[in-house]
This record gives sequence, structure tokens and C-alpha cells, in this order.
Amino acid sequence: MGHAFRGALARAVVVFLVVAPADRAGRAAPGDPAELTDLREVALSDVVQVAVRQSPDLARARIDVDAARAQLTRAQGSEDTHLGAQVQVNLFRAGATDPTPDSEVESFNVSASRALPTGGTLGVMLNGLRESQAGFTTDPVTRKPVAANVELFSTGLGLRLTQPLLRGAGSQAFEAPIRQAERQRDAAALTSEARARDLLVSLAQAYWQVAFAWRQLEVRRISLDLARQQQAYTEGAIRAEKVPRSELLAVQQAIATRQQDIIAGEQELYERSLALRQLAGLEIGADAIAIRTEALPARIAPIDPQIAAVVRDAFDHSAELAAAAATRRAAEIAATAADNAARSRLDLEISGGPAGVNTSASSALSSAVQHPGLSILAGLTGDHAIEHRTERGAQAAARAVLLSARVAERDAQARLAVRATRAVQRTRAASASVALGDQAIDLAEQNVAAEQKRFELGKSTNFDVLRRQDELEQARLRKASAVADYLAARADLDGLSGAILTRYHIAMP
Repeated sequence: MGHAFRGALARAVVVFLVVAPADRAGRAAPGDPAELTDLREVALSDVVQVAVRQSPDLARARIDVDAARAQLTRAQGSEDTHLGAQVQVNLFRAGATDPTPDSEVESFNVSASRALPTGGTLGVMLNGLRESQAGFTTDPVTRKPVAANVELFSTGLGLRLTQPLLRGAGSQAFEAPIRQAERQRDAAALTSEARARDLLVSLAQAYWQVAFAWRQLEVRRISLDLARQQQAYTEGAIRAEKVPRSELLAVQQAIATRQQDIIAGEQELYERSLALRQLAGLEIGADAIAIRTEALPARIAPIDPQIAAVVRDAFDHSAELAAAAATRRAAEIAATAADNAARSRLDLEISGGPAGVNTSASSALSSAVQHPGLSILAGLTGDHAIEHRTERGAQAAARAVLLSARVAERDAQARLAVRATRAVQRTRAASASVALGDQAIDLAEQNVAAEQKRFELGKSTNFDVLRRQDELEQARLRKASAVADYLAARADLDGLSGAILTRYHIAMP
């Protein structure tokens, strides 16, 4: 007797330590290990808002979108206008036995350049040069050569065009990195939306599973109350010598079994609550275990979705499928760019413009304006790899990425069709089960009442009464399970169409 009491006390203490801290508005009844405390009800919309703010998966998705946008900005940098400047000073002093004269050269160059849609570069250049060298000049009086420093100034203004003729030629090659980065940005944004949809679907399904756990616990408590009522009636009937004492055994066994079911139901409630907290990023701790959800609705609005229509709608609105398509298009652009990069290099460079040369800076500038000379430069630069291994390797790698993207897109389409079909079938089955649930519960209640009357008349046993009560419990649980399945399937359908984001006012970046 003492050992049994200590065991019951230990179980009661454990349950109190688990349940009591969990956001309660009241206290558990002492000595009842199967009763949870009252908790503040949390709406699904509140869980969603917390999850959107705190979900690590969505945080990573946002980071991926920001990174893809940064890569696009980087690729668009090829269209930037560049300003350049260069200043050089070159001094030369000859040795004692070196016949080369001393010299000084100072130069500057200012340029502005911009890439062209054809893949070339167009630039404007302004340059100047001062060159001073030891030499000889003629004395104007004696007409004899005398040692002197000779200075020469030159200025020039010109245009320079560099245009690839093979590798990198054309707007398609020039814009390939930008268009590829755009597709990758689109894929990242769509993947972020797909993750948000999947998270909301998972949250809704986990939430309604917790709601089902609460309903399951409630139904099992009701069954325990029925068994205790039957025990009280049986004990009275035994005292009145209407039924033998052996009839009490079946009731006691049922009470013990149903108490075990309640303990298992509590544990299931804790497990599902913890899973929901973890998924939503909610606090988990001694004061944050069970979650009180909204009650499962007693009625649902039945629908009859058509598989073909749902699959088409999923294909049209799937963020996952659109992300796979964007990734495939980026791979196609990369493959085309690899083919272009495999060409031999042949670049044309042309530059030219007016130039002025004189013995002073002002005279050189005046000469460039009034009596300019002309400087023209034209050239070709070529390069060709004999083995062509780098180019062939890059092409093969790009084609492999493209094939992988195509396979991923087909796989996403197949998975989407399977998911849509299952969601439709699950919705139909759950809807039909809910429709039959009330009828089954009503008949089970009538059977319990009828069997109870038979027992009171001595035409039945407690075993039969308790079996009818078990049937009633199962009917109630089946309906609750069907309602939870229906709500979960509806969440999946809303996730496939994207309506779940609108429902909870979630806007992805």
C-alpha cells in the first residue's frame, strides 16, 4: 500500500512539474495527473506572424535574395562609365662616361570610357607631354652651336574604340552576365516565396495537429467520466444486489485503460506543441511547453476540388516551379556565354585625334587647336589556344549545369503534380469523413444509451456498455481527425495556389 501511494505521488509531481509552468491562467486540480492547466489561446495568425519574423529558414532565404541582388548589381557594373587619370615623371641622369644626354619626361593622361552593347569599349582621351633633354641650340648672335636644355611640349585629344570581332562580340555576349544574374535573382526571390509558402503550410498543419491533440484529450476525458459514472451505477447496483460484484471488474479495467490513454494523450499534446514551437521559432522552456490552440470547428464548408484544375492552377502559380524555370534559363544563358567564350580572340583597336607639338605648353595647345596634326592608331590583337582545353572544359561544365537544371525542373513539376493530387484526394476523403462523422457519433450515442438501458434491465453486461462507450469515443476521434486532416489539406491547397500568403498578409521581398 505504501509503495503504491509513493508511486502515485511521484507521478503526480512529475505531471505538475511539466504542466504547471506552461503559460497558465489558472491552476491544475490537485491529485489529478490527467488534467492540464488552462492556457491562453493562441491564434494561428499569431503563430504565423512570429514564424515569419523568426524563422531561420526564411532568414536564410532573405539573405540569398540579397546576395542575388548584389550579384546582379555587380554584373551591371560592366555598363558603368569609367574615369581614369595617369601622371608620370621620368628623370634620367647619365654617368660620367655615358654619352647619353640627361633627360626629363613628364606626362599626364585623362580618359573617360564606357562599354558598348556590341561588347566593345569607346573612350575619350586627353593627354599632354613635356620632354626636356640636354642638347645644342644656335646662338642668335654668333650663329654658333651652344649647349642648352631643349624642351618639347605636345598635347592631344582623341577617341579610342576597342571592339572584339570573335570572342565577346555582340550584345548577346556582352549582356549574358547581366541576364544570367537577373534570372538568378528571380530564382532566389521565387525560392524565398516557395519557402514561405511551405512554412505556412507546415505551420497550419502542425497547428491543427495540436488542436486535434487537445480534442483527443477532451474526448478521452469524457470517456473516463462515462466509465466512472458507470462504476458509480454498478457499485449502487451491487449494493442493491441487482448485479454480481464481478461486473465491477470490467469497469475498473476500463478506467485504468482510459487513464493510460489520457496520459498518452497528454504526452502527444506536449510533443506536438513542442514541434509547433520549434517550427515557428517560439520560445521553448520550463514556462513554454504546451500551446492552447483554437478548437477544431464543429462544421466545415465542404468543397469538391477537381484534380485537373488544381494541378493546372498549381503549375500556373507555383513559386517552386517558377524558381526552377528561372534557374534553367540562367543555365541556358551561361551555356550560350560559354560557347561564345570558346571562340578565338580577335580584337580591333582604333584610336585617333588632333595633336599639337611646340616648344611651350601654350604654343602646343594653340597648335592642336589652330593647326592640328593628326594621330591615328589601328591594330588587331589575336589569340588562339591550340589544345582548346580550357574552353572545352568550360562548355562541358555549362552544359552539365544546364542538364541538371532541366532535370530539376522536370522533377519539380512531377513533385508538384503528385502533391496537388494528394491534396485533392485528402481533401475529398476528409470532407466525406467529416460528413459521416456526426451521423456516426449520433448513432454511437444512441447505442450507448440503449446498452445502458439493457444493463439496467439486466439484459446486458458492463463489458457491452463499455464497448459501446469505446465505439462512441472512436467515432468522436475519427471525426476530429477528419476535421484536422481537412484543414491540413486545405492549407496545402492554399499553399499550392499561393493564396496562403494573401490569407495571412505575408509579402515577400
